[in-house]
Amino acid sequence: MQTITISKKEYQGIVRRQARIEQEVRAVKEMLLQERDEVEIKPAVLARWEKISRDLDSGKGLEFSSASKMREWLKDV
Repeated sequence: MQTITISKKEYQGIVRRQARIEQEVRAVKEMLLQERDEVEIKPAVLARWEKISRDLDSGKGLEFSSASKMREWLKDV
């Protein structure tokens, strides 16, 4: 096995470049995971979310006295 010597400046450049590449790979990975999650959403659920969003946009907000009542409403929508 051969040994090579590089300067401290070159080494630090390599470390910075590796950190930048790892950060970019993480960002791409997150984007791919989000895309995959969006593709896996069932069309019926997506349509329900769009209806809820349209209602909220048009000022039809709702208030619930408990989380269980909110869950019941979500099942009925």
